Amino acid sequence: MAEDKTLIANERKALMQLMDTKPYKIPSRKVNENLIVATWNIQQFSNNKSPRALQYIADICERFDIIAIQEVKTDLRGLSKLQKLLPGNYKILVSDPTGNSERFAFLYDKRTVIPTGLVCEIGFPVSAKSHQGYQLHRMPYCASFKAGRFDFVIVSAHIYYGETKAEKNERKKEIEELAKHIYQRSATNRNKVFDRDFFVVGDFNIEEYGDKFFNALASNGFKMPNNLNNLKTNFLRDATFDKIAWVERESFQFTGNCNIVPFGDVLFQEFDIEERKRK
Repeated sequence: MAEDKTLIANERKALMQLMDTKPYKIPSRKVNENLIVATWNIQQFSNNKSPRALQYIADICERFDIIAIQEVKTDLRGLSKLQKLLPGNYKILVSDPTGNSERFAFLYDKRTVIPTGLVCEIGFPVSAKSHQGYQLHRMPYCASFKAGRFDFVIVSAHIYYGETKAEKNERKKEIEELAKHIYQRSATNRNKVFDRDFFVVGDFNIEEYGDKFFNALASNGFKMPNNLNNLKTNFLRDATFDKIAWVERESFQFTGNCNIVPFGDVLFQEFDIEERKRK
């Protein structure tokens, strides 16, 4: 059945109003003055999204300079369709499939953000003799960009979840090892690294402020927005999974603006909340 154009138009209008007014107002993008960053785990994102859902995703993405997307599946048709719905100035960087057949992607507006050369997956050194060593289940995706005169490296991560005691210990270890690795790179002599201004974003599966997963990140030299400590970031708004953190440096000034886009409040209203979650 064809999707109702009037319904979609009305919901897009409601979405725009949501993003334009407090308490969820997204700041206006200003070239050479600010950088608006988003991180979004789009669950099982492949070719399974309807044209209606893709349009809403594009409407949200267009409000940001750079969007780190986690859980892009091997099938890239959905990501390609999303790019076609965005203005032609939006470009994509995408990783190979990693753990759980997931990719990472960066969508960025080339008018305000340009890649500067570094694009990689983060892998830890392993023994040449044994070929064995510790790696994250989903190898984080890393890229460097320039916004105005500010160069920076952004790392997108999707930390292993798991519910057993052993799996939770592995979740904590993944966060710790990644945080230590990035912090060490940021502290390396400037002449030996691509850039020392690091941001790490993504789904860390941190359940609540002050838990062992939160502390694994916060105790390893990273700064986060204060309101992100308890901000419910998933669709059902009952968990604090997603984080944006950075290594504190004088070259970067955080404006204090950090929030979510609770699009479920205005989209797919003819469905119940569980059905909306799957959309």
